[in-house]
Formats: sequence, structure tokens, C-alpha cells
Amino acid sequence: AWRHGDGTYELVGEGQGINGLPPMVYGAVWNPFPGMEEFVTYGAKHIKVWRKVKVGAELRWVGEMGLRNDGLRVADCSQRNPGDPNTGEGKISAAAALAAASKTSSRPGSAAGAAGVSSPKPNPALSKSMTPLSKLGPASANSSRPPSRPSSAARRSLAAAAAAAAKPPGVGESGSKGAQVTVGGENIVSAVYVRRDVIVTGFPSGALGVWTVSHRGDDGARCHPVHDAVTRWTVSMAQRIVGAHEPGPRVNLNDGTTTYGGIRAMTMRADGATMLTGGADGWVHTWELADGTIAVVGRPKTDGPGKPPVERRRAVLLRKLGSSGETAGPNSFKISSPYQNEPPPAFRAIDCRPQDSSQRRAREVPYEFVMGTNKCDVWEVEYKRGIDRPPTIGVQVYGHTADLYAVASHPTDPDVFASCAEADRVFLWNANERTLARTAPVGLVGRSICFSATPVPKSQTYFPDWRPVNRKDGTARDAGHHLAVGGKFGKIAILDGVTLQPLVKLKDVGSAVDDLKYCGGPRAMLAAASHDICVDVYDVHRGYTHLSRCRGHMAAVTHLDWSLPVFPHLPAERILQATCAACELLYWEPVSGEQVLENQRDARWESWTCAQGFPVMGIWEDGSDRTDVNAVDRAKSGQATFDEKTKEIVQADERAGGLDRAGYVVTADDFGKVKLFNYPCVFNDAPYREYKGHASHAMCVRFACDDGRVFTAGGRDRAVLQFVTRGVRCDEARPAYAPPPEPKRTWGPIDGGKAYGWIEEKGASGAGLGGERRNRRAPPDAIAGAAAAEEALRLKREAEEAKRLKEEKRLADLALGPKPSNANYGQTSAGATGTVAGLSAGIAERDVADVDKPLTAMAAQQQPKQQPKQQQPKPRYPEQAR
Repeated sequence: AWRHGDGTYELVGEGQGINGLPPMVYGAVWNPFPGMEEFVTYGAKHIKVWRKVKVGAELRWVGEMGLRNDGLRVADCSQRNPGDPNTGEGKISAAAALAAASKTSSRPGSAAGAAGVSSPKPNPALSKSMTPLSKLGPASANSSRPPSRPSSAARRSLAAAAAAAAKPPGVGESGSKGAQVTVGGENIVSAVYVRRDVIVTGFPSGALGVWTVSHRGDDGARCHPVHDAVTRWTVSMAQRIVGAHEPGPRVNLNDGTTTYGGIRAMTMRADGATMLTGGADGWVHTWELADGTIAVVGRPKTDGPGKPPVERRRAVLLRKLGSSGETAGPNSFKISSPYQNEPPPAFRAIDCRPQDSSQRRAREVPYEFVMGTNKCDVWEVEYKRGIDRPPTIGVQVYGHTADLYAVASHPTDPDVFASCAEADRVFLWNANERTLARTAPVGLVGRSICFSATPVPKSQTYFPDWRPVNRKDGTARDAGHHLAVGGKFGKIAILDGVTLQPLVKLKDVGSAVDDLKYCGGPRAMLAAASHDICVDVYDVHRGYTHLSRCRGHMAAVTHLDWSLPVFPHLPAERILQATCAACELLYWEPVSGEQVLENQRDARWESWTCAQGFPVMGIWEDGSDRTDVNAVDRAKSGQATFDEKTKEIVQADERAGGLDRAGYVVTADDFGKVKLFNYPCVFNDAPYREYKGHASHAMCVRFACDDGRVFTAGGRDRAVLQFVTRGVRCDEARPAYAPPPEPKRTWGPIDGGKAYGWIEEKGASGAGLGGERRNRRAPPDAIAGAAAAEEALRLKREAEEAKRLKEEKRLADLALGPKPSNANYGQTSAGATGTVAGLSAGIAERDVADVDKPLTAMAAQQQPKQQPKQQQPKPRYPEQAR
């Protein structure tokens, strides 16, 4: 549990939700009703309600597990019964429940009785501040200890229920008379508070559960959860609604098992009378909430024959709104996948638009809501033309379905970039409009992506079905850019850069392809760096014919770069550089695959994305390992290029202080940071600018073709961020930079006179700060505290000044000496007058010269000097000394 205060969060309690292999707790929901310091956690076969109570002399967050309404077993079934056929899907037969009840060694409904074995004790170090309610004392809501074995009546009732069951699993379907049957041991995947003491949960089977929280005081009687002191509480299921949603497709869990999606999205509307649920079947339903009582089966009797009693509990009655054929609102919505030939999206989160001030005054309820899906897409249902008209349903944000490792910028269009995650789909984005332009399945799990450096001409021989088109108007063209996608498990797919039409699939690579690079014309080639510890080179214009395989690295090859043509009269001759996980930087002749051993310090490169090398050796901080920097990219500004028309290398402008090849380089590291350096970056601890935004490792970074933007891929956060540059492009004026003024300081005593150092004047420390910080208004508490501190400092200075004046008066009296007699009055008076004048002059001189001296030094200086004792003549003979 965390508490918010003064812009920070501090830990106020922690505890163990449930024992088992993580993740066992799927989520937590705070009680939103006023005055309720309570929240609920749910997950693998359990639900637990937590409250803050006073235990001894300290406050602790205490949790209590939820119970089934019949009391036969608790919701926590992490300790499997040997005879329990539960598979984790919420299915348990009545016969299994009877077998479990017959093996109990304590009262029905206890944790030990449900599991059949004693539950392990939680670690005291982990649950010091969050303790189970049963551990606080021997007393409980039911202090009576029934016999260890269920009564004969309970066994007969369970046997009758088992014989009357039509289906063995018994997933909570209603019986012949509509009696509600509940089960234990089913995962809870969502929860929401609909009342102060009522919780609605969702199950993987598509059912809804209504749970009631009973709050009691020290005397065991029910009490108000806000106004009274709550010392005990229990949560139990009162109702189960089967068939609220379909289970949906199976999903894989972290422990290797599978389960259904079920109902994972639930929320309350602002009116408090309706609730929305989103399921894995692609449906969103609206439910009406009505307060009432529910008849539930109570605990079986322990003595004598008879049926289990029926109890009436106050809870919430749920009723689904809308007609059976309604698919587009206003109460039921059927959502289809935005991708062709894919099942409906499974909803994972849902939230309604809150009321604004005008709607609260008019008591209007906003009907708009947003949903998040398992495909990481964000949908919105919006009533633009009123509630009486059909709503507008669409995707607002498209997302990646797996970890994102690669992003590529278009070589000629600054508004286009592509991304691929570890899934079978590639995305083409419009950076200017911040929208998804096109997406398509690629047929492999993506790991790297790259655009061709120059347009590839169409060919009926090598690309017979390819029709390149213009991105903006769709007109036919004679050439177009290709998009290469490297697979996580090998293979390379070649797509059209505009329509994402599949063209070629290369199967020479058998492991993960970490990087892909195209070189420019006249002979376009594609290089692939893979975990095969080699680099494969393909001829693009000949249908991606395999040219060579460069061998020589000691580990998986991670990054590649092409050089500009080595000789102007031989534009096809280029050098290929590659780095591997062992931090080797090797050079290759791409056509033959032979290693180049000559030094390439004077070579000019089309791009620089290698994390090792002389131009980027300053990007590594002290103490970093070889895996901290994941990606590097150099800006095009200030670099030479190759003109295919004139077959010459075009030198860049020397705008960066007249330096050759000077520019910028950007990095992405394991700490989610994006850093901008000068290029070449050759100094140790080189200066940089740091930018944040990713919640995980930043795995890839690329400049746009005009250096106007920077695109980054966030790894596990599955997000693409784009940053706008300032002063990086060649056609952009450099921003004005005003250095901060030098702080005004003087040399003087510090630390009470114990040492000397530089003393900054008031206001000098904030002189170099930006206007945002100077104009920032302090909170009222800080202003009041500062005023109080200033007043205390003023009083302290006044007291020190009074003490100083008193000490000066005392020293002046000591210097005057005793009152003179009448015999030598004139002489003594004159001497005394001179002494007083000299003392006054000394005091005035000291006030001017010794302003910064401490009071102790001034007092020592003002002490009257003692006259030295006159030495007696040394005796000539020892007898005189005696």
C-alpha cells in the first residue's frame, strides 16, 4: 500500500497476497466511496479485502480472504487437494466437494479444511505491516468449533446435489429450481466496487460474482464501515451470474498453463446505477444495479437432520440492459477486429468519461467510454450527435502486441517510419499526423526492420507481381522502396514500402536477425546481421541473390554500416563494417565476403549505427558494461553523401564551427533514456543532453531523413516515441544560447568560523536557472515555513548583537581600571581620557575591518594584554638561592 503526499509516494504497508508461483495477484482496486480506507486484491483462486486497523500500538494493513457462500471451502485453493480434479478453470464437481469436505480436519470454511493440509506460514519479514485477520487473535466471527467431520445431514445434502447434477463439472449453472450453485478454486480476473460493501468480480468462464463485505466491531455485531471502529470483516460470494459473457479464446499464462480470457474489464458509470463489462468475446454490456436482498444457501447444520438453511443477504441485483439483437449500442456493443481474418479483440480495461461541473449540476451522465484490448489497441465509443443517434466506434491508438525492438525511418519521406515487434505484424506510421497508415501480417516474428536506401526498379523477372505506387496519390511508378523485416527465429521478408505487399522471403538465415542495412546505388545490396555469427549479403537488383557470407566474428553480430564508395570511379566498391556482442569491430568486402584488415579511419560512412568505434567511444559512461547502449544513430547533418547522378561524393557544409564531418549522434540505453551527443564523440565523459519517456529499455533509435525527428522503440513498454529536434537540421537556424551569469561570491569564514571558503551572495544561486523555475510559485505551507524561519533568524541576530554590545561595554570597563584618587587626579584623568579615546578608536576600527570575524575571535582580541613578569636576577652562589 502506498500513500501520496507532497508530490511523492511512500510505502506505508506491504504484505503477501497469496502463496504460490508469481504472478498470483492479478490486480488491486481501491474502494472509491468517501471515508473508506479499504481495497481488494484478486488473482489466482482468491480474493482478499484489506483494511487499516490498529494492532497493538501501530497501524497495519490487514487482509482477509474471501469465502464461498456455502462455507464449504475458501476461495484460496492454491494448496491443491489430492482428490480435487480442479484444473484451474473454475470447474469442480459436487462429488469432489464432498470428498474434500470429508477430509477436513477443522471446521468447514476454514483455510486448513479447504486445502486438506496446513497452509504455510507467511514470512514475517514480508508481512510485518500486512497481517491476515485470522492471525490477530483467537477470536473470529464464528468462534464455535464444530466437529472435525461434517454432519450426516451435510453429507446427505452434498450427495443429493451430486446425484442431481446433470453435468459433472458444475460451473455454477442454475439447478432445476433456479438455486444458485457456486464453486471454489476459480481465478478472479477483474473486480470493481459498486457499493461501499459490495464487490462485483469477473471470472475466466465469463461469469460475474457478487461479493458482500461484512464489517463488525469488537462485540461481533455489524457496524458502519466509516463511522464505527471495524475490527473484523469477512467477504463472501452472494451471487453468481452465469453466461454474462462467453469465455473467449484460450490465453497462455506465465506458468505454462492456459485459461480463458473471460471478463477482465469492468467499471462503474458516473450515475452509480449502471456498470459496464467487457469480455474476451468482443462484447461490451451494460448492467443495471439495484439494491436488494439475495437468498443464498447458508452453512450446513452440524447436528441433526435437515436441509442447509437459506439466508437472505443485502447485496446488489444485476440486470443486463438492451435487447437480444443489439450490437451498436446504446447498451450492448459488438466490436470486430480492425485487422482482417482475426477474431474479435479481448478487452482488458475499460473506463467511462467522468462528469464535468456542468453535467454534475444538470445531473447528466456521459455515455462515452474507452476500452483497451489484448492487441494493445485503445478503442473509443463516442456520441458525437447525441445519445439518440448511433455512436461512433473506432480505434484511437494502435499498439504492438509484443516487445518492440525495431523502428526504421524512410530514406526520403520524413513523415514515414515503420516498426515491428516480436509478432507477425508490421506497422507503417505517419509521423506528422501521428496515425497508423497501414499494417499487414509479415509471416514471421519480427526482430529488425529497414527501408531500402534508394528506390528499387520494378522487374518482371525478379518481382513479377509488384506494382510500385506513390504514397500520396497512389499513382503508378517505375521504382519504389522496399521494406525488409528480419525474423526472431530466422528468415527475412521483403515487402513493398507503401502497400506492404509481400515480395520475397529469404531463408538463408537460421537464427535471429538483429540488424538489416541497405546500401545505395548503383549496386544496391542488403546486409543481414544474425546470431549465426556471420553477415549475409544479398544483391537487391537481381531478386536478392545471395552474394556472400562474411565469417570471422566471435559472437552474435548486432550492428551494421555501409561506407560510401571507396573510389569515385568505382562507385560499386564499398566497405561493410559490423560489430558483435563480443565488442569486435570488423570490416568486410561485401561481394567476396573477405575480411578487410586495413585501417578504415579515413573512410566515410553512409550511416553510423555501431555502438563501438572511434567516432562514438565517448558515449560510454564510467562503470557501464558492453550491453548498456542498445542502439546508436548519427544525424545526416554535416555528413557527406553520394550523388548517383553525378557519381560523385558531395561534401557536407562545414557549419559546425568549420569542422569536417561534425554533427550529432543519438543513443538509446538500458535505462530507458535517449541521449544526444556531438559527433564525433571521442572524449571521456562527453557532454550530452538526456531525454526520458520510456518505461523499459530503449532498444532502437533512428533519425528521420531530414533530422527533424527522432524515433525510439521502447522494448517491453511496446511504445514508439518521436522527439522533435531543434538546431540539428542543416536548414534550421541554431537556437540562441545565453550562458548563465557567473555567480557573485566572496572569500570568507564559513561553518561558524571553523573554515574559510567562497560565500555566494543572496540570489546568486538561482541566477542561472530558467524562467520557469524563477517564476514558480511556492506552496502556501512552504511560504509560511520560510517566513517563520526568517523571523527566527532575525531574532537570533538581534540576540547576538545585544550580546556583542554587552561584551564591548564590559571590556571597556576593564580597560578604564579603578577610580583615580584626588592626589593624582589630573595625571590619572588625563591617562584615563587617552585610554578611552584609544579604545573607542580601536572599537570603530575593528567594526570596519573585522566585520566577518566571529564573535569568539573578536572577544579574544579585545582581552587586555597582561604585562610580562619581570625576571629576578639569577643568584651568583647557591647559598643565595637557598
